[in-house]
Parts: sequence; structure tokens; C-alpha cells
Amino acid sequence: MPYTVNASLEQFYNEINLGGDHRELANTRRNSIVALLQSRLTVVDSFTSGSIPKFTALKGYADLDIIVQLHWKKHIEGKTCTEVLAEVRAALAGKSNSVRRNGQAVTLKYTAWPDVDVVPVARVDDASGNLDHYLVPNSNDNIWIRSRPKKLATEIEQAASKCGPGFRKAIKMMKEWNRTHSKYLQSYHIEVMALKSMTSTLDSDFTWVLFTFFQSAHELSASSLWYELGFADDYLSMLDRIEARKRLQAAMDLARDAWYANRYNNHEQAIKAYKQLFGERFPAYG
Repeated sequence: MPYTVNASLEQFYNEINLGGDHRELANTRRNSIVALLQSRLTVVDSFTSGSIPKFTALKGYADLDIIVQLHWKKHIEGKTCTEVLAEVRAALAGKSNSVRRNGQAVTLKYTAWPDVDVVPVARVDDASGNLDHYLVPNSNDNIWIRSRPKKLATEIEQAASKCGPGFRKAIKMMKEWNRTHSKYLQSYHIEVMALKSMTSTLDSDFTWVLFTFFQSAHELSASSLWYELGFADDYLSMLDRIEARKRLQAAMDLARDAWYANRYNNHEQAIKAYKQLFGERFPAYG
């Protein structure tokens, strides 16, 4: 058990961080799924997405997203989101699967980590014939969502290079806070808040980085947060937004207490505040 704030944060990060490069495993899963789909559907393109290839995943709580572009005329045109997802689910009938709760993917369960969310999409080009965005089905309301997953991944990489390693570290710690205390916020939403909040080289004092990130997240949650083609937080109901803001306020206060205690070398008090903030995977003092 650690006696200093820096040691406790490092131990915590090692506990929650999904280390290593898992692209080979991701590509293997993608290839097997595409091969299964192609027995019934025309797959134009496919690629991995989500927190694992962006290196923002939590150890023990990360799934793999596989984006599958389907042939427009054969599988998308004239069909509802529900019908498209049902067709994909039927094509994956040889695997244990279900439609994800958010209605945007078919989830495949594996005996070995990770599980996979298969997201069928349609490609939309601009006037010059270049990719503009993808349409992602949402069977909860049968409205197609416009998305640019590759651009988000690129911007995460660019921000990490510009801000330093603390950028992804802060994202993972906020995701762990969210997982422990509420699960009100989606992973994508947290990543967008990070892009909006951390835009330059981060302070060398990581306790200050954490406090200002939670502070910015609380401020950004006050109103709808636009990113690229839509609102990153449009999944939140009014009541959920109110509750999420309350929890972000409490988190911000604890992060401030930890920063202040660390500033005056009160390591025990700071570590206790972080333990309350982050939960069971954060080490106790001493």
C-alpha cells in the first residue's frame, strides 16, 4: 500500500489500465466475424473501433467494436434500423448474440476476452465522392445516427501526442470513476469531454490535471455537447443529466480536496479522497 500520492496514482493506473497492443487479436476477431457475415450479407468494408484500438480502455471492462459497412442497395436502402440489425443478428446466428442495449450493435459473447459489438453502418460520401460519415442504426427510435469514428480515433491520437501521456490516463481514470459510481456517462461522451477540456501540454502536477478535468466535465454537462455531426450526450434524459451533474460535482469536489491536500504534502488525506473518488481499485493509504 502506498504512502505518497504519486505512488498511489501510479498503482491505481496500473490496476485499471489495459496495457499492450491488442490489434492482432482485434483483427483476428474482425476477420472471423466478417467471414461469417459474408455467407449471407455483402460486406463492403470493415474496421475495428472503440476504446481498445484508441488505447483508452479499462482493464476487465473493455469490449471491441467492429464496424461493418454493408452494401447500401442490398441491405440498407428502404429498411429501418431495426430491420438492419435483425438481419445482421440472423447472419451471426451461429454465435451467442443479442442486440446491445443502446440499440446500435449486435453483441457477440466469447469465452475469452473480449466480447465484440458488431456495428453495421452505411457509408455516405461528399460531393467529391470522398467519405464524409457513416450512418449507424439506432433501433430504439429507428433514427440513423451520423458518425465519424475514424476521425475521433485520429483526434484522440493527436491530443495524446500534444498533451502528453496524462491525456489518456485522465480519460481512463474518469471512465473508472463513472463505472464505479454511476455509469451515467458513455465512453464516447467522456472521450469527447477530454478533447474539449485538454487542448495543450498538461500540467506536471497530475492531481491538478484530474481536478481540472472533472471541473471541465461538470461545466460541459450543463448543456448539450456538440461534436462533429451531433450531440455527444443526446442519450441523456433530463433526469439522467441532472443526476450525472450531481455526481460530477461530488467528483470535482473530491478531486479538488485531493489536489489541495497533495499541495501541502498531506498524502494520507489526498489518498483517502482519491479512494472515495475512484472506489475499490484505488489503493488505500499505508
